[in-house]
Amino acid sequence: MFEFGHDQAAGLRARQLPAPDVRVIPVASLSQPAQTYELLCTLAAHLTALGQMVVIADGSANEQPSRQPSPGAHLGLLQVLQNPDITGLEQAPYGQEWLVMPSALGLQALMQTARLAGAGVALSRLAAPFAPGVCVLVLASAAVHANLFAGLGARVMVPVIDQSQATLDAYSAVKQLHQSGVQPVLAPLADGPEATPPSAVHSVTACAQRHLGLTLDVWTVDTWGQRAQVCALTPPASRPASAWPRPNPIAPSLWN
Repeated sequence: MFEFGHDQAAGLRARQLPAPDVRVIPVASLSQPAQTYELLCTLAAHLTALGQMVVIADGSANEQPSRQPSPGAHLGLLQVLQNPDITGLEQAPYGQEWLVMPSALGLQALMQTARLAGAGVALSRLAAPFAPGVCVLVLASAAVHANLFAGLGARVMVPVIDQSQATLDAYSAVKQLHQSGVQPVLAPLADGPEATPPSAVHSVTACAQRHLGLTLDVWTVDTWGQRAQVCALTPPASRPASAWPRPNPIAPSLWN
């Protein structure tokens, strides 16, 4: 029973260790969100290869407004925010690589939470439905990230794509995020027919330096998974779901 080198208390200590935090990784969408999906899928694939469970909260897609979506419909972020019994989300539907949740309405609700109760509370509400250790990739406009994550030290990945409009969009996102106190980082695509040329990255970084006095970090595609994990947002010290105030059905609610 007392073999040399065998730690009798290891199992007990393992059970006492805190569960890993849900990690939130903001990704800015361009004016045409489809242009951002290649980056999003590449990032999700990198995180999966590193052994992470990935959920995508797609702020470019509206969820059904009802609490119970129709059979076959995607479960949306708004539904899980409204239903505290939904927890532990991580698994993708059969035949899909990742769980993708329409999230436009849920993110609007969380922005209201951030305005009324603070960004930390909004982040905790966002993380609450997901299983420990899940990486939640939040795809949304720069305006949403600026309102939702201001003051949290967030780093938002801004795609740079080989299209003139996309380059303008990237600089616009950088400017809005920076002026809101949220730190943008550039994420140029490196491979394939839409690989970002150095001139596009230079254009955005030069404009940011000239007009904003901002020196931008540039994350090369081979580092996305590692960097995103390190810089991900984690919710403040957790508290039981029952400790959160419940919505008043008469007064306007910051949760729904």
